[in-house]
Formats: sequence, structure tokens, C-alpha cells
Amino acid sequence: MKAMTAGRLGPRLGIGSRIVIVVLVVGLFAALAIEPTRQLLEQRERLAAMSNDLHQVERSNERLEARIDRLKDPDFLEQRARALGLVRSGETTYIVMPPSNTRKKAQRRKAAKVQPPPEPGLLESFLQFVGVP
Repeated sequence: MKAMTAGRLGPRLGIGSRIVIVVLVVGLFAALAIEPTRQLLEQRERLAAMSNDLHQVERSNERLEARIDRLKDPDFLEQRARALGLVRSGETTYIVMPPSNTRKKAQRRKAAKVQPPPEPGLLESFLQFVGVP
């Protein structure tokens, strides 16, 4: 038996010691896996946020491309120019003005002058009925 044990390098370990070693090795691998797992989760979150940003930029680009197409349309440009008050050469410009404020004020004054005198209140009517001047 000494010949068999002489070939071994270390002392013989019991079952409890082996379990402890296995648990330590598994714990070591788990500890080493925590950081890469955390980084993977952070990268997934960043990827989702970047994907959302990309969709927003793409929608913005589509709106801008539609606006560029509209601005290339001569009818739209003419409409915008007319809204700014521009006319083509040779055209006659007509400006429609709203009614003046002085006319409105005169109408208000006239309406204010036509109002009948205020009616006497209850107390004045009673005193007048009784004959007290």
C-alpha cells in the first residue's frame, strides 16, 4: 500500500474537502462571469437606446426629404411667395384693408347716446308714489 500512496503527490482529501474545492472553483467561475454579464446587459440597453434614436433620425430625415420635395415644386414656391406679398412682374397688386377703427368708435358713441335714461329704483318709485319730492 505504501507503493500506491507513494505515487500520490499530496495527502488524500476527504469528501467534505472535495465539496469545498468544487464550490470554490464554481464560485470563482461565477465571480469571473459577473463582469462580462453586466457589460453585456449594459450594451443591450445602449443598443436599444441607439436603435430608438436611429428610428427618430430616420423619421426626421423622411420629413425633411418630403419638405425638400415640396420646396422643389414651383406651385408651392409661388404660393409661399404670394403669402409673403410678392407678385409676378406685370401683375396688379390689390390690398384689401379691414374697416378702420375710427368708424367702429363712431358707431359705439352713437349707440351710447341713444340709451334711454335709467329707470328709478324701488325706493324712488315708492317715494314718488307717496308724494315725497
